[in-house]
Amino acid sequence: MKKNSSKDNVVGIHAVRILLKIRPFDIYEIYLSDKDSKKFSDISYEAEKNNITIQKISNEKIFNITNVKSHQGVLAIAKKKEDIPEKDLASFLKNKVKNQIVLILDEVSDPRNFGACLRICDAYNVSAVIIKDHDSVNVNETVRKVAAGAVETTPIIKVKNISRAIDVLKKNDYWIYGATDRASDDVNDIIFKNPIALIIGGESSGLRKKTLENCDFTLKINMNGVVESLNMAVATGILINTIYSKIK
Repeated sequence: MKKNSSKDNVVGIHAVRILLKIRPFDIYEIYLSDKDSKKFSDISYEAEKNNITIQKISNEKIFNITNVKSHQGVLAIAKKKEDIPEKDLASFLKNKVKNQIVLILDEVSDPRNFGACLRICDAYNVSAVIIKDHDSVNVNETVRKVAAGAVETTPIIKVKNISRAIDVLKKNDYWIYGATDRASDDVNDIIFKNPIALIIGGESSGLRKKTLENCDFTLKINMNGVVESLNMAVATGILINTIYSKIK
């Protein structure tokens, strides 16, 4: 079995379980390291219900195919899930509930950060995640494993230009909030205007200058300890939780 760019390799018990729940019709086959193990009982039941073949595979083979060490002994091969193209952003926004949040990740490069951000977005029913279709990590096996199924539940919109996407958001009445340590206002002190687009900068350099210039407001997380900064996904979780608690 070789890696195929036209298909999705999905590993991890939770990720495969959600894949079976959301789009079982797109799954070609499922591989398990131990077909009789109780930890795979839900996967086996749903696969049988949807007439999906289950085959045995070694843990080493799964790692060779996916390069994910924490694959949990399960691999699903599915039709590639299509992202929402930039040209459909405006129509997508028009059909969303206005008190929800859109998250923009400006040049996310770490697949574990991206997967964790998607999992956070699923937890808070974030409308969509917008990323660049270049200079950002692809939705690979690691992203899917860390996201634990949130790749299936959270719309991902890929755009060529973040500033142009921000213009579309503004035309649809979104207020743009950029997270930066250069902001003067702590997230807890802000009264948010709906609907909201929250922009998080890349792991190494934060928000780019042009992106920052397009924000309506900037915000930060006040750091009260000796640590000067937070992991990108941790910061995203804190910010979304705070915003959500203020607008719900």
